[in-house]
Amino acid sequence: MKTLRSKEDITISLKNPDLEEIMDTKFRFKELYDCINQYKLRKDQILISIILPAYNEEKTIKRIIESLPYNNSIEIIVIDDKSTDNSLREIQKVNGNRQIKLLRHKQNRGYGGAVITGINQAKGDVIVTMDSDGQHNPEDIIGLVKPIFKDEADCTIGSRYLGTNIYNLPIKTRLGEAIIEKILKVFFGQKIMNNQNGFLAFNKKLKPIFKKARYQGFAFATETVILTLINKNRIKECPIKVYDREHGSSKINIAILMLDLLSCFLRYFYKTTISVFSKTKRK
Repeated sequence: MKTLRSKEDITISLKNPDLEEIMDTKFRFKELYDCINQYKLRKDQILISIILPAYNEEKTIKRIIESLPYNNSIEIIVIDDKSTDNSLREIQKVNGNRQIKLLRHKQNRGYGGAVITGINQAKGDVIVTMDSDGQHNPEDIIGLVKPIFKDEADCTIGSRYLGTNIYNLPIKTRLGEAIIEKILKVFFGQKIMNNQNGFLAFNKKLKPIFKKARYQGFAFATETVILTLINKNRIKECPIKVYDREHGSSKINIAILMLDLLSCFLRYFYKTTISVFSKTKRK
């Protein structure tokens, strides 16, 4: 195993995959690989960056990484957000001839902070973020990236409401998203049903908007939607499958999330209102 070290990141070269693994990924991700071949301009071009934020996911992180597509035009970026369990050890057990860029936070920064770290390092033309708890299916990546490659959207969000929810969704989750859905429609002009989902993709040209992000917790998902909309970028919801967690429980603190969301809406509603007022006054 060859390891390159810096202060906060490690790039790990993992051992050769067996033939069964290669054939499995070729079959499962054939449509994705065909898409890559269609848009790839040069041999060393990174077309897709997959970002996996991880905090204490030792039970799932190895399996999730091994289930990802295997292609030299895809980079995998894992952000260990100061895990206190054996997540790092499990990552190092991953089987497959692929480069994994592992970024390690010295302090826990929260979900949004981990995703932003990955975005800053991403080289792909399209950047995909997904959870590392096993709720998202990597086979749905093609449905998220294709509209961006075809210039039908700047950002795509995976939606369990358009796709399949393979577990009993808590009422409080659906109610919360329904309220956010109405607020987004009224104040920012677009209906986004699955607005708290971390499984999304966006064109690399959107990277600068994340420098404006202020919420490093789970409100980051909704802030991403708002920033994309107020910067006049196109969002499209795409059907995905969402599974129940096999291990552990959600790390979302509902009280903190609700306060952050309220603060987030007030911040951007105020900024948008002031901007519109200023333009009207100048006219």
